[in-house]
Amino acid sequence: MSGIKLGAIILPGLERSAGIARQYVTALLARAGYTAVHMQDVVLLVSEVVTNAVVHTASSDPGGKVTIKVALDGNRVYVEVTDDGSNEVPMPRAPDDLGTGGRGLWLVEALSDSWGARMEQGSTSVWMYVSLVKDGEGGCSFR
Repeated sequence: MSGIKLGAIILPGLERSAGIARQYVTALLARAGYTAVHMQDVVLLVSEVVTNAVVHTASSDPGGKVTIKVALDGNRVYVEVTDDGSNEVPMPRAPDDLGTGGRGLWLVEALSDSWGARMEQGSTSVWMYVSLVKDGEGGCSFR
């Protein structure tokens, strides 16, 4: 990933970490000059991916963690969420109309410019690029 690194944070593998991640990414992007309208997609996606990490991976084990890295690449934000690994490659699935879950990676696929996942020894990373537009530049936050 090239671009301007905005920050990184390591959070405990707990469900409350999704809310902390939303606040963290919001603060980073606000400092970079973006408003809530511009960052709503990326904040939603970060929340979904962090939730997946703490629900479906070893990050939920005692001492587990989730690492979030954020960078700007032109008018796009790059986010990478790394967890403590699982036995399955993260893949979107068709959401169940009556279900309460299963939409995280489906939303990532729908709202990001591009995304992917990589598995390494003891960790899984989900990365995404999401378009942003600063005030006065026109356009909208949705690609």
